[in-house]
Amino acid sequence: MATDFGFTTWGADIVRIAEPITASVPNASAPSARRIARNNGVTLEIDGRQVTARVHRGGEASVARLEIAAMESAVVVALREEMGSRTEPDDTVHAALRARGLRPAAALEAADCSCRARKTMCVHVLAALYALAALVDHAPSTVLGMQSGQGSADDADTDAVDGPPPRWTPIAALSVRDYYVAER
Repeated sequence: MATDFGFTTWGADIVRIAEPITASVPNASAPSARRIARNNGVTLEIDGRQVTARVHRGGEASVARLEIAAMESAVVVALREEMGSRTEPDDTVHAALRARGLRPAAALEAADCSCRARKTMCVHVLAALYALAALVDHAPSTVLGMQSGQGSADDADTDAVDGPPPRWTPIAALSVRDYYVAER
């Protein structure tokens, strides 16, 4: 049987988020999520490190949001050295980074879904991860852009140094005095 998701090492890293090797039992939602992704039931929108997935399953639709962690600056520097003038990283670049003791794999920083499942890895989040893995398999530079928060791998170290923008506004950052003031 051919592997639909994760046939490159870059895509396999995304599949490992959905199917961690540390899991003691397989996720019962995974086959359904793979079916949804395989049948084009997921529409992905990538904006920096944020991935919004519109997941259609039967007569219902949900929105899953994924936030990919920023790549470490040491990995960015080594990645540029290994890639040289190439624009797309391949499995040999991944293997060379691993041989240096670096971890180029994408990591999930946060995930949520609009469904009622009340668990982080619902079928919609899993389907989004499988669809993302398929996209990364065909265009590995996509994952580099997501990990950098930029659209290309050339600007990969800017967010690693500055850090990602805050995901939420802390309540202490709001001005109590102006909270109920109406703007005209």
